[in-house]
Amino acid sequence: MYLMRNILVVGAGGRTGTLFAEELKRVSNVYGVAGKTTLPLIKDGKVFVEINGNIAKFEVNLIEPHEISQIGDVDVLFLTTKNPVSPILKDYLHKISNLRYLILSQNGFSAGEDALKTVEEVYGSVPHSLRIIRLVLFNAVKESRDKDSVVISYKRPVRVAFGVFYGVSDTTELEDIFSSASIEYTKVPDNEIKNMEFSKLFTNLIGIPSYSLGFDLYEGLRNKDSFTEEMLSLKEYIRVVKASGHRFLNFPHYPVTFFAGVIEYIPDTFLLPFRNYIANIVLKLRGTKEKGNIDEIDYYTGAVVKLAKELNIETPVNERVLRRIKYERNA
Repeated sequence: MYLMRNILVVGAGGRTGTLFAEELKRVSNVYGVAGKTTLPLIKDGKVFVEINGNIAKFEVNLIEPHEISQIGDVDVLFLTTKNPVSPILKDYLHKISNLRYLILSQNGFSAGEDALKTVEEVYGSVPHSLRIIRLVLFNAVKESRDKDSVVISYKRPVRVAFGVFYGVSDTTELEDIFSSASIEYTKVPDNEIKNMEFSKLFTNLIGIPSYSLGFDLYEGLRNKDSFTEEMLSLKEYIRVVKASGHRFLNFPHYPVTFFAGVIEYIPDTFLLPFRNYIANIVLKLRGTKEKGNIDEIDYYTGAVVKLAKELNIETPVNERVLRRIKYERNA
């Protein structure tokens, strides 16, 4: 079994980047690039990882962007920063030669296309040896931050789904890494990648209407008016996905097809009496009461509204939620 030697995690110190750097460094050489605000905290030993309740200082082979060329061949570029991906890739791709895997963990359904276009711009063409991988993480990852330290918390086992967005379908080397790191993975067929993205976004959209109304996830799902808006926004999203010719997928522990079917076919008035029960289920899967990544709203609710307009589908609830967040909550 051959394990790829060098993995570069861009976004170390953030939630997703810290998780993958911590898990993968046990089986390969992992180098981390951190953001400007997080970099000094890692250097000063003020970033911690809490795994299944056990806390330890986060340690990684931390490098500056200009030092990437000193690594030698980078087998895997693991991009864990938020959307959009193109500006970050333009900064890093020209520093790397012989890249074999570009792994994108961003939510939404545009990261693959944006990355492919950027690779072509930077390299002139897409190298035959390169695979662009879309990956979704199912674990809830929580960040607790104060002026002195950051704690990134999650539970094992780490569960992911991934597939080849572009390139050769054989991912044996990547699967070997995940298996060696005890990461539970589901490989999605190449022709199901877009369905995987739509399915993960279904889970990410839950809680956004609540946030727009000033609630956290748990409070919002228990509130009658907010719960109704949550259900209506998901019904709109389901219509958009189906009109685009796509569908939802089930994953181990995350039966998205089942959840989408319940919301699509059962009236929200019938679901209302069960909102406390539903709130507890969602909270258990999400692992935190707060909704993160609101600064990526254009890649969440905004992307739904944009696609709906292209398909001539009305999405008044999602448009209202988007308007609240962009022009009222963040005013």
